[in-house]
Amino acid sequence: MPVTMAPERNNEAPEAKAWRWSAVEGSAPLSRHVLKKWLASVEATQHEETASLLFSELFSNAMRYPAPDNLVPTRWFRLGGFIRIEVDDASVYEPVVSDPGPEAESGRGLILVHLLADKWGCRYRCFNDGHGNYLNGKTVWFELHD
Repeated sequence: MPVTMAPERNNEAPEAKAWRWSAVEGSAPLSRHVLKKWLASVEATQHEETASLLFSELFSNAMRYPAPDNLVPTRWFRLGGFIRIEVDDASVYEPVVSDPGPEAESGRGLILVHLLADKWGCRYRCFNDGHGNYLNGKTVWFELHD
């Protein structure tokens, strides 16, 4: 009887970076610049344009609802054949892809994330306000595959 072996698992550790950005005007362009440098460092420059656009959309939403310490936590991962970018905010509202209508001045960010990301989603989490209180929020993430 032939012996069947289980396929090997990829135990490669992800390349990861975590940043907490001040919820101030200059953080958005700086965060995009740092993201582009990180993408180059993990050999994922093919994702630069799309990752920058989608990250900007999630980051600008999070800037409206920063964590209690007025910071916007982000995490970037490179593992095997994809990158994953996560952005935290202190809003309890579920991100919903909707049609904002032709006259709306905002509301198209999640449409872009939905159309351009290979996967995306949301998970709910709590923030510690530094005084022993926990406040609800969420992490919105997307993946781009090679």
